[in-house]
Amino acid sequence: KMLKYEWDEMLQTQGIVVIDVYQSWCGPCKAVLNLLRKLRIDFSDDDVLHFAVAEADNLECLKPFRKSCEPVFLFCVYGKIVAIVRGVNAPLITKTVTDLVLVERKIAAGEQEPYYFSPFSEILTYSVGIIKPDDVAEGRVNEIKHSVEDASRQLAFFFPNFNVNEEEHVERTLAIIRPSLLKERRDSIIQRIKDDGFRIAMQKEIMLSEDQVRTFYKEHVDQDYFPVLLDQMTSGPTLVLALTGENAVSHWRNLLGPKTLEEAKENPESLRARYAIDSVPINQLHGSSSAVDAEKELEFFFPEEKTFALIKPDAAKTHKEEIMKRVKQAGFSISKVKEQALTREMAAQFYKDHEGKPFFEDLVNCMTAGPSVVMVLSKENAVEEWRQLMGPTDPEEAKKVSPESIRAQFAHDILSNAVHGSSNPEHAMKSIAFAFGELDAD
Repeated sequence: KMLKYEWDEMLQTQGIVVIDVYQSWCGPCKAVLNLLRKLRIDFSDDDVLHFAVAEADNLECLKPFRKSCEPVFLFCVYGKIVAIVRGVNAPLITKTVTDLVLVERKIAAGEQEPYYFSPFSEILTYSVGIIKPDDVAEGRVNEIKHSVEDASRQLAFFFPNFNVNEEEHVERTLAIIRPSLLKERRDSIIQRIKDDGFRIAMQKEIMLSEDQVRTFYKEHVDQDYFPVLLDQMTSGPTLVLALTGENAVSHWRNLLGPKTLEEAKENPESLRARYAIDSVPINQLHGSSSAVDAEKELEFFFPEEKTFALIKPDAAKTHKEEIMKRVKQAGFSISKVKEQALTREMAAQFYKDHEGKPFFEDLVNCMTAGPSVVMVLSKENAVEEWRQLMGPTDPEEAKKVSPESIRAQFAHDILSNAVHGSSNPEHAMKSIAFAFGELDAD
């Protein structure tokens, strides 16, 4: 473990130091070892590039990086931290090192004056906001000697794109968990995905047909391994995930490792190696190869859907604007909308599946008590997304398991539970046709 005095000594290193900040439970990041070796070789003639590791739990100045689920790399130049890369983002790590070395070359050649770097605290305060004022007051970081404006100019000098909004780097990528792995280690791989910092924005468990597999993997159809892939992909349910996160495409691909099991097993920390199935000769995980491919693949599995949605009379009277706002914030487009009082015939049609149950008449009465807001919502995976936003049917259960859902926040009881939605795409189309007539082709 690096001690405080060793950290201070490291900061005195002349040149550029790339610091792998790791958590005690996982150790330094093995996934970048080959990359760092390559960078060391590529820039060996400059003799300015160095590497170090530091445990976040062991150094007070690294407290902001504790409990992180992803690797963090700090870039130190002559004792000052000037850049941060979160996650195993090989292209960004390479670019950051390259940019810094090129500046060092210009300084060494007399083409550029040496540039003063602000202290660790100031750079981080300005660029990522992770050092708090109390840290300075209590002496945990160096005294701030220059203004935020100076920090801004310095960062812009070395990293023209450094202050780009982090949200611009948030991407979507497709992940596929193939049938054998899904059957044997479902919970483990899903938890690992979450631990690696991804958010599962959408998911769908489906049985793929031979035609679907051939269409999705059309570039692989002529390969020798395709019959095995086809057999594997149609052998049981497949879990398809839309993952979001910073630089999600490259981050997920780096975690996956090489496509062939033989190559993947040379890096035992890669997900394809860790989640290989002994009886299956192909890897069990898929990831999009680029942002463009990710969007195409996501559209293949999560095409834009339409679903039927309704704000019930009681909620329409008291919470209509708030619920409509939640609908829009969740990314739904409202393709059609009208406000009307349902007839008994309409209410009975929407709840046809409950006909004959003891509560059916009370439900119909509730639905015809006043005007409802009737909508057609459009979005990728709209049916499932709307059901998740609504929350469980019983508001009391919704408050426990989905407190941010509409029913948890706006429903009165299990009958006056604020909103209604279709249970599947077929039911959605029938309800939409009944309420609005046949939808236009668009």
